[in-house]
Amino acid sequence: MKHVLYRRHLDEGEEVCDVAYRHWLVLKKKLWKPFTFCLLPSVVLFVFVPFTWPVLLIWFGVGVFWYALKFFEWYFDCLLITNVGIIDIERRGIFDNTSKRIEYHMIDGVSYTIAGFLPTVLNYGDLVIDKLGAGMQINLKDCGNPRRVDRSIMKHQERFVKSKSFTDHEALKGMLAEMIANHAQNKQNN
Repeated sequence: MKHVLYRRHLDEGEEVCDVAYRHWLVLKKKLWKPFTFCLLPSVVLFVFVPFTWPVLLIWFGVGVFWYALKFFEWYFDCLLITNVGIIDIERRGIFDNTSKRIEYHMIDGVSYTIAGFLPTVLNYGDLVIDKLGAGMQINLKDCGNPRRVDRSIMKHQERFVKSKSFTDHEALKGMLAEMIANHAQNKQNN
């Protein structure tokens, strides 16, 4: 499912390995307003004043739309950990969507901070990824289980670097073999 929803953020041949979301507490904070001001009152009023159902149905529909909007804002405010790099997706509202990318060979460091009683107990904090030389950072505030995400990024970065060095090694071997063959052929022709 995650491949379908995040496909437009991926390049050719890129695959989603892991997704890091903000903590569920952030989702709860986003959803309390639509629930409290639209969904719950419309249901309660329907029980006590059922003849106003057309107005309550519209009120309930607005609440469902608002609830879904806040859920998707939370769901699409995440980090995609791919086989090539990290993609930071930020969504604020319906038409405000931002995406930043750092490939693994450009990552300078990954750090996280868990500060406070509630974040320590519920295991969430801020995750920061620094880009090499650019002074750019990718931040995921209130990241759920930031230590696991940090380890996941490091694991996939290590795989990428090993794969890249093997590919570079094979390419270098091919170039050297071609140079030696050309040199031997030139020596033979002279």
